[in-house]
Amino acid sequence: MKPHDITHDIISAGVDAYNMLDPESKHALAYPAAERLGQAIDGLVSLVCYPLLKARIFTHSRLEQYQKETSRKINQIPEKNRDTSKLGLVIKAIEESRYQLNEDDIRKLYVNLIASTVDNRKNDVVSPRLATVVSQFGLNDANFLKTIYQQDGQQLPYGQLRLALDNNYGYTFPIKIAITDNSKVLKNFSSSLDILVSLGVVNDKQRNRLAQSDDRYAQIEDALKATIAKPKEYENNTYNLINSYIDLTNFGRDLCKCIFE
Repeated sequence: MKPHDITHDIISAGVDAYNMLDPESKHALAYPAAERLGQAIDGLVSLVCYPLLKARIFTHSRLEQYQKETSRKINQIPEKNRDTSKLGLVIKAIEESRYQLNEDDIRKLYVNLIASTVDNRKNDVVSPRLATVVSQFGLNDANFLKTIYQQDGQQLPYGQLRLALDNNYGYTFPIKIAITDNSKVLKNFSSSLDILVSLGVVNDKQRNRLAQSDDRYAQIEDALKATIAKPKEYENNTYNLINSYIDLTNFGRDLCKCIFE
C-alpha cells in the first residue's frame, strides 16, 4: 500500500468516527466547556481510537468501556476544577492508550491520567512524558510501582545474599526479595525494577539500609536463606545480607499521583 493510500485511510477513519458522534458530542468537541468536558473527551476517544477499532485491534465493547470509565472519572471532578487548557496532552494520552485497551489495569492508568490532565488540582505536573512512560509499562511493572507508592514514605526495603569467599572475595546471588509494610513477600521484580529505574520513576538504593526497617531486613534474610541453597563446597562459608531499598524519584511521585489516584 502506498503512503498516500495509508494517509487517505487514516483520514477516512477519522471522518467516519466523527460522523458517528451524536450532535451533542460534536458540539462538545467544538466547544469543550467545563460542563461538557466528559462528553468532549468521549468524542476524542472515538476520534483517536476508531482507526484501530476498524482494524479490529480491540473490540467495540472495550472502546465503550474505556469511554464510560473516562467520562465517569471526569464527571467526579468538581466543575470549578475542570481545566480545558491541556486537551493536547489528553490526546497524547489517548493516542498512547489505544494500544493497550485490552489490558484492564493498564487502561485504568490512562483513565486516571486523562482525568488528572483536566483537573487543575493535579495538572501542574502533567507533561507529555507521563503518557510516554505509562506506554512503556507492562502489567507487572505497573503493579510493582503501585506497591512502592502504597508503602510508608514510598520506600521499599529489599535484600540479596552474598556468599563470602576467600581473600575478601564473594558472590552475590541475583535473587532479590522485598517485604512490604503489610509483610507481603515480593520476588521476581528485578526486571520491573530495571525498567522503572531506566524510566526515571524510582531510585535503586543498592547497599543502602533503610532506617527503622531492621525487622524487615531480618525477615528478608530468612526468606532468602530459605530460597537459596548454599553450594556444598561452600557450606562452611558465611552468608551476608546486602541491604538495599527502592524509593520514588520526584518525577515518580508526580506520575503516581496522576495514575493511581
